[in-house]
Amino acid sequence: MRFVWKNFIALFWGAIYGLVFGYIASQLEQTSVDYTTCAVLGAVLALIFVNVITYITSHANPTRNSDQ
Repeated sequence: MRFVWKNFIALFWGAIYGLVFGYIASQLEQTSVDYTTCAVLGAVLALIFVNVITYITSHANPTRNSDQ
């Protein structure tokens, strides 16, 4: 269950940070922003990042169980 919540929170905050970064980038470039693309891209990148970090840390110390 911890795995599901970790990914859900990563999706949520990834989408929010994607929107913020997309807005800031659009203002710096003086272009329009596509909020849907920014939110989806941020959420996907956050999922990838969280799962890669979890994989790396769980294999760095194999005696630790990551599902506790």
